[in-house]
Amino acid sequence: MSAASEKEEIVRRCIAMVANTAPGSVGDILQFRLLDYDPDRDEYRFTCQTAQWMRNFSGTLHGGMCAAVLDQAMGVVAYSLKTEDGTCPTVQMEVEYHRPLIPGEGILVKVRVISMTKSLINLTAEAFRASRQDKICLSGSGIFFRKPADPEKARD
Repeated sequence: MSAASEKEEIVRRCIAMVANTAPGSVGDILQFRLLDYDPDRDEYRFTCQTAQWMRNFSGTLHGGMCAAVLDQAMGVVAYSLKTEDGTCPTVQMEVEYHRPLIPGEGILVKVRVISMTKSLINLTAEAFRASRQDKICLSGSGIFFRKPADPEKARD
């Protein structure tokens, strides 16, 4: 199995873990699916699905749900990159809103790994309407903390 295939399999297991351990959660409801991984760009491509209940009063995807889309996609990648038992919470995130997303439509999300240290993972993400992949709707960045389950490891 190639290194890229191994990374894809780890990400798919992380997505399945969300569905199995937190059914009905936002991460589960968005129904993320990994399309592929590009090792040259260190970029993961996902699709996810939105629903009508996620809309705001204007009928577009609520800003908080937009942020959740990026956070979930980057979080899955961050979690898949940690090598020890533990969690990988978001500690900082920025979102820029370029164009509206439409509830009920699929979304394409690209996540790139920018850097990784012993304790932090820096990622960027872009989201597009699946039917309009030439126009960016959201962009953002996130920092995720690699928090080991063993408190002794956290002191390093």
